Amino acid sequence: MRLNGIQRLLETGLIISTAAAIFTLCALISFDPADPAWTQTGEFIKVNNITGAAGAWVADILLLSFGWLAFLVPAFIQLFGYLLFKKPHKLLQLDYTTLGLRLIGGTLFITSASAISSINFDDIYNFSSGGVVGDVVASAMMPAFNFTGTTILLLCFFFAGLTLLTGVSWVEFVDYIGEKVVAFCKWCFAKLKQRTESSSVIASEEVDEPQAIAETTPSVAAALSKPEEQLAEDSPSMPAIENTAQSTESVGEPQDEPAELEKSKPKKLKDRLFGAKSDAQSEPVVNHAEEGEKATLDSDDIAVAPSVFDELDDILEQEINFSAVDDEAFDTVAALNALDDTPAPAETKVVSPARPLKPKEKPASGYQPPPTAKEQFEALLEAEPPKDPLPSLDLLDRPDKAKNPISEEELEAVSRLVEAKLLDFNIQAKVMGVYPGPVVTRFELDLAPGIKVAKITGLAKDLARSLSAVSVRVVEVIPGKTYVGLELPNKNREIVRLSEVINAPKFEQNPSPLTMVLGKDIAGQPVVADLAKMPHLLVAGTTGSGKSVGVNVMILSLLYKSPPEDVRMIMIDPKMLELSVYEGIPHLLCEVVTDMKEAANALRWCVGEMERRYKLMSALGVRNLKGYNQKILDAKEAGHPILDPLFKDTDGMADEPQELDKLPSIVVVIDEFADMMMIVGKKVEELIARIAQKARAAGIHLVLATQRPSVDVITGLIKANIPTRMAFQVSSKIDSRTILDQQGAENLLGMGDMLYLPPGTSVPIRVHGAFVDDHEVHAVVSDWKARGKPNYIEDILCGEATEDILLPGETSEGEDEESDPLYDEAVAFVIETGKVSVSSVQRKLRVGYNRAARLVEQMEMSGVVSAPGHNGAREVLVPKGGAN
Repeated sequence: MRLNGIQRLLETGLIISTAAAIFTLCALISFDPADPAWTQTGEFIKVNNITGAAGAWVADILLLSFGWLAFLVPAFIQLFGYLLFKKPHKLLQLDYTTLGLRLIGGTLFITSASAISSINFDDIYNFSSGGVVGDVVASAMMPAFNFTGTTILLLCFFFAGLTLLTGVSWVEFVDYIGEKVVAFCKWCFAKLKQRTESSSVIASEEVDEPQAIAETTPSVAAALSKPEEQLAEDSPSMPAIENTAQSTESVGEPQDEPAELEKSKPKKLKDRLFGAKSDAQSEPVVNHAEEGEKATLDSDDIAVAPSVFDELDDILEQEINFSAVDDEAFDTVAALNALDDTPAPAETKVVSPARPLKPKEKPASGYQPPPTAKEQFEALLEAEPPKDPLPSLDLLDRPDKAKNPISEEELEAVSRLVEAKLLDFNIQAKVMGVYPGPVVTRFELDLAPGIKVAKITGLAKDLARSLSAVSVRVVEVIPGKTYVGLELPNKNREIVRLSEVINAPKFEQNPSPLTMVLGKDIAGQPVVADLAKMPHLLVAGTTGSGKSVGVNVMILSLLYKSPPEDVRMIMIDPKMLELSVYEGIPHLLCEVVTDMKEAANALRWCVGEMERRYKLMSALGVRNLKGYNQKILDAKEAGHPILDPLFKDTDGMADEPQELDKLPSIVVVIDEFADMMMIVGKKVEELIARIAQKARAAGIHLVLATQRPSVDVITGLIKANIPTRMAFQVSSKIDSRTILDQQGAENLLGMGDMLYLPPGTSVPIRVHGAFVDDHEVHAVVSDWKARGKPNYIEDILCGEATEDILLPGETSEGEDEESDPLYDEAVAFVIETGKVSVSSVQRKLRVGYNRAARLVEQMEMSGVVSAPGHNGAREVLVPKGGAN
């Protein structure tokens, strides 16, 4: 592997510093006072130092100057070489204050350590233990402070110098030591208390257990009175007595239980917790006396568990320990049948050493016993594996493993290059921070006093040319900092996959059902937005900038976040290509709209649904859709569902109002807003403005995308009601100002590079949009199609819902024009004046232009006025006073 020039010098410096440290250490270790040195005179035939005469001179000078402290010199040399090799930029970034403090700290450390060594330790060879430095400092302080005062002051200088030199906090060190000491003391007290309590429990549990067992279980007492040999003959296939405590657990337990079933039983809980003894230890010592003495048991060989474990064993008695049997040799059906055939154990009497014997308490009324092992096993076999309500991330492509991280050396080199190029334009700046990201790297610049930011902004193209970059974006204001940002594109661009962003905790832990992922910021952190807080989004960018991919990413985010019960969609696709792939998913309220006349009906239905939801929320006394859904769910849980307060039995066919259900959020996605505006006209603009003004609390949200960000498409009325914008690459500063009200989008890199303007702020965030391929979209759509079919509402596209929702100055299609209440007044005005024009009727009746034009056209159809002439003028055909 070949190295660049800077790396070569750094590694060479590390090799030299290591060799110097080793040479100095060897010279100090092998120092001989008889060797030639600066403090010795005469002729020397043989040099005893292993590093030769040069090493003898070096060791002599160091020992003479610092004494014992000279042995730290090799360590300092090696440490300096390592820091110079590993972190050269850290050394270069030291400010004058830090460097001065380190120099002062180093001086205090060396002088105080030498002086302490000089007055407290023996001499080394023929040199003072503190060297010349220590002797000078000690001799100057001893007459004034004596030994004790000098030692205190020197220790003060020592610790203060070490803090200034290395930054070590002695306060935190003392706190750490104290915390560990307190924790150790608590641990010792806890152990001592635990041992004391265990000793008291053991002492209280020492009772005459054979007598208690004999009184409770006569059969067991009789068995205990037999000699050991006779017990072995009675049960040759079993151990003599495996555990006496197990023999006392039940009085009515059958004695002739099969050995196979006995082996398949699980161990008692107390045995699993305290551990079973070996055969030799578990066999009690039976002292059989021929003179009729009572049999006694050694209390140390019998471990009686507390009564609570016996009670728990009664609950766990019928469970199978599947982990204790061999999977291949275990017959599940036979074991389950054996469990069913086993008689239930009789009511047991628990032997407790702390209290007299009494019957076990019966369960309270309403208590359900735990299911048997067979019931649990059958339920496990019959239960189907739970199906995930949302699609799996396996449908998406995995992130690319190959990464091209930028090394610190390259970042340092580019930083110096940026400073040099700015200096060429008479701009003195210093790079204070570097933040590399997947696509661009931001350099934070500290400008010299008197330099305006506008000067750098005007040199953006010149800087891009001098730095051989595609484009350079200048961030004039960085919130919370006094620096100016300079964003340069990376040499190797990374692809931000949707799977690595949608898997982020920021997206998964967000409780909002309208959470969407956008991509990553310049630092590589996921960017997540909530459509409910926006509440509408405007997306713009030129062809090929990644706008359609960004819309697909947002739609897939909603499909990965929420089921159809929470979010429903209306998709309008004038191009008939981008959104038609989502046809058939259960989230859709209607088919993907490709006819712009049907798009107007869909927007009219949204206005009607918005008004209906507002009436419902007003009747229930809630402020938004979230409060409405919560009130509906609370009422259903309480057993008192809320009936529809807007119910009207107009035809007498309905019996009673329906129960109110949870309402989902509605997201309207329009892929090419400019094309729809061109075909349908201003009518759509008024509908969109009305939805954008009022639909937030009703849970209806708009996502508008366009590739022509001009003022005739993105009008001021739309921009005023949609504060959240997303700008991909555009062609000019004018388009950038149209979208963001500021420039910057013209310097983006395309292919998903965007500026995101969050709600409530005027500072855009640069985001590298996530990429999703066509096959990923098809996979997710196919998964949702397999989960359910869409439930379309026919009224959305057919226009039946538009009868009650009319914009000012509009009439329904089936309404007679003469039914306009202003028609007679308009006819009277025209006949009286003898002149007719749309503008005059508009001014007289104070109506909109469209309504006035329709009134004039109806007069023409009725024969009141003539058709327009070549100059557009009309004549009144009815004479004055001739109209009825």
